[in-house]
Amino acid sequence: MYPAKLLIIVIYIVCLSPTAWALKSDRSKPVKISADHVVVDKKKGVSTYSGDVHMQQGSLVIRGDEVIVHTKNGKLKQITIKGKPASFQQQPDNKQAVVKSKAEHMEYYTNNELLVLQRNAEVIQGNNQFRGNHIEYDTFNSVVRANKGSDSKSRVHAIIEPEKEKQDEKDSPKKP
Repeated sequence: MYPAKLLIIVIYIVCLSPTAWALKSDRSKPVKISADHVVVDKKKGVSTYSGDVHMQQGSLVIRGDEVIVHTKNGKLKQITIKGKPASFQQQPDNKQAVVKSKAEHMEYYTNNELLVLQRNAEVIQGNNQFRGNHIEYDTFNSVVRANKGSDSKSRVHAIIEPEKEKQDEKDSPKKP
């Protein structure tokens, strides 16, 4: 099979994965990929994009030095993103602020919609920020777990902006 046909098959698989991206409208958007090099191994279910990789589907934008797409039985299973740093950003459903993530190594697992960030990792949404050597971001439930690295000097750093009160709550008299 010609490499162009294999690339089309990989893009088709990525587009049809129902759990791949958080914003529902993203799933109906085309996947756009640009890279310096592409190797598609249909038998192994692995496609490797290298050299200034830029991947976009709707609000989802992935950038890295290398992006590896793993499929099994025609379904997207995992995306590995490497860079200095690599980045992953997306507009979640029912949220105002875009989630921006970066790290030297990321793995996105479609079965549980989990983004794992390692080495110089950070997740930012609005004014909320998490930084550490290991961060897990559950994109489905909007849950962030951060851990310090194996180096005892490293720590997790978080900035959590308090939710703004609604105007109605501010104007209503307080109960005694």
